[in-house]
Amino acid sequence: MYKKEGFPGQRSYVIPQATLDKVLPNPMINDLFVTDIGYYPHARYHYRERPEGSTQAILIYTIEGQGTVKLAGVNHALPPDHFIIIPPGTPHVYFADPNNPWSIYWIHLEGTKTKQLSWAYAKPTNISRNHIQRFNERLELFNELFHSLEKGISLEILEYVNLCLPRLLATFTHHQHYDSLNQPMTHDAVSVAIDLMQHNLHTSLSLADLADYVHLSTSYFARLFARKTGFPPIAYFNQLKIQRACRLLDNQELSIADVAREVGFDDQFYFSRTFKHLMDCSPRAYRQGKTGD
Repeated sequence: MYKKEGFPGQRSYVIPQATLDKVLPNPMINDLFVTDIGYYPHARYHYRERPEGSTQAILIYTIEGQGTVKLAGVNHALPPDHFIIIPPGTPHVYFADPNNPWSIYWIHLEGTKTKQLSWAYAKPTNISRNHIQRFNERLELFNELFHSLEKGISLEILEYVNLCLPRLLATFTHHQHYDSLNQPMTHDAVSVAIDLMQHNLHTSLSLADLADYVHLSTSYFARLFARKTGFPPIAYFNQLKIQRACRLLDNQELSIADVAREVGFDDQFYFSRTFKHLMDCSPRAYRQGKTGD
């Protein structure tokens, strides 16, 4: 016995095509938007097969039980606390385990971003439930969209739902960062080095200072830091300094020289060059334009 839908306690919302056609001209949301969204609890006998694939990307997130997703002939088990995004145009089958059926949240997505988003996550990805508060907040984000769609599908509601959507998707695609927020600082070398930077924005630190602090060689530390953050250590440190400088520049009582000293630059002209390199304007122009307001 197979079922596409119709599970006790399910919630599902489908946006009519005529309404979606009105979304497409909206540049605020047309690069990534919801076409269908829902929750199927204990979905025994759930089964879907699309031999030609779908025009949409499909996110499936298992919170209980388990199931299988078959993409282009390859079976992928999807146990609890895993998600997968099926790319558009990919033949697929997915179904609940007959003995331990899954409970899933799911979203169908369209827009220019879907192909890039989905191919990066076209295999099961574990998202830990170690921080139960963050897990509950993710479910609340789903419920926020559900509650909104229950009120109807006006263009205003659809705009709101789809402006909220990237926040929800980021809890999947950047789940490690999402889970780490509001948690104690971890003790890996990069996190420890960033913590040292944040407490020393008023002074100077060299690459050797940072590497010595975390008991690593400068070359290995630099590679490790760049691999995790995407930036060399000193470039990252300077970004933190300039971020702090932007806040200080909002204080009109501080001269630019004072701001430079507050973020560890003895040479005001070097500070100005560094600021302009990162912010594409001078500190004076930033202050005059009130860019930080």
